[in-house]
Amino acid sequence: MTYEDDALERMHRVMTEGRSAMVENMNRAHRGEPAVMRELAVKGERTPSQLADATGNSPGRISAILSSLEKKGWATRTIDPENRRKVIVRITPEGMRLVNLHKKAMDDRVRWVFGQMGRRRTEEFLSLIEAMMTYMGLCGPGQPVPDEDEIRAAFERNGIPYEPAEDRETVLPDDVDDELIMHRCGQEGDVTEDGAADDGAAKKNDTVMNPGKDQS
Repeated sequence: MTYEDDALERMHRVMTEGRSAMVENMNRAHRGEPAVMRELAVKGERTPSQLADATGNSPGRISAILSSLEKKGWATRTIDPENRRKVIVRITPEGMRLVNLHKKAMDDRVRWVFGQMGRRRTEEFLSLIEAMMTYMGLCGPGQPVPDEDEIRAAFERNGIPYEPAEDRETVLPDDVDDELIMHRCGQEGDVTEDGAADDGAAKKNDTVMNPGKDQS
């Protein structure tokens, strides 16, 4: 096993087996009420379908979240006077205040983590994350492996010093037909929020044609 294989296996293990309370908290923040409120705070008024797309929730789930936010006084839903079939969602001043408090609480916790790691390891961590994200942006599935000039240009665009590793190796990805894989995955049925497979293409088409239908 090469060190690249070992690193990939270790990364998958950390990301899948280490589902601690922190991971669960992050999942809730990115899918539930906090995610909807954050989207409204950043983007301003939104429609329920836009919120569903942005937060990865079903239309039915978004409807339930918005009802809860309205009861708490954190968001409002109104009919667009120019298009009565359109619903406009806005965050309230109290909702905005809570979003700012939540952001500060999250920032304080990340500062605590960096404090525990120390200045040197924090700087190394951030530099490595920047480098990894730059490389990942250059080698998506189905894309050709970038050459040296393309890599250097990407680092320069991101304002990151390009320092090739002295022990780096050229590991070419397997030649896989990504379109065939996606086609087969679509035939197997999509996975819903609770992890169960749906009824296939017919149900998917029904969701597309009837976006207001409760799929929760």
